[in-house]
Amino acid sequence: MLKTLAITNIAISVALMLWSIRDLQRRPPPMTVMKWVWPLTFLWGGLFALLMYLWFGRAPIAGSSAERHGQRPMWQSVALGATHCGAGCSLADLLVEGGMFVLGLGFVVLGHKVFGNWIVDYIAALTIGIVFQYGAQVAMSDQPRLVVAWQSFKSDVLSLSFWQIGMYGWMAISIFALFGESAMTPNRWLFWWMMQVAMLCGFVCTYPVNWLLIRVGIKEAM
Repeated sequence: MLKTLAITNIAISVALMLWSIRDLQRRPPPMTVMKWVWPLTFLWGGLFALLMYLWFGRAPIAGSSAERHGQRPMWQSVALGATHCGAGCSLADLLVEGGMFVLGLGFVVLGHKVFGNWIVDYIAALTIGIVFQYGAQVAMSDQPRLVVAWQSFKSDVLSLSFWQIGMYGWMAISIFALFGESAMTPNRWLFWWMMQVAMLCGFVCTYPVNWLLIRVGIKEAM
């Protein structure tokens, strides 16, 4: 039963990701980096990501007369800002967790290989997240690129760290309390389904942090 639910949820997410790639070609977002962020958001967010995209993330069809008017509400800007963290984490998890498992790599920390993987995950997610954040901020800023890069680093370290706290928290519950380490390996559908749930937990944890970063001017409102 769990396997069927996991496969169904992942299949829906992958289908939505593929649909979003096509839709983003017809409706190019104002920030080019979102062409990468949205498909990765659909990959972990599924129907939740679809709700965000259709509600306030979808751009008008290229060449149409439709335009957005006015500034987005703060809660929408915060949600869009948080998606950069999720995109970095999603890509890092796919590359690190999947790649290390296939190659048989990893190291033990505190008696568990999963903790060693999380260290590598965090470094990779932070690196990719900063790149996505830079891509978003450089399009909205007229400051020198080194200044934008430093601002991207400052904003993403805190927001992505809180995302990872939420994500690792749920994965720890899944691995050590609900299903066991043997059932939670990257060659199992259940692992990737729980990873999607963990991403949603990360989104919830990083949301107030992104709100604060935008409010104090460290992060640009989207």
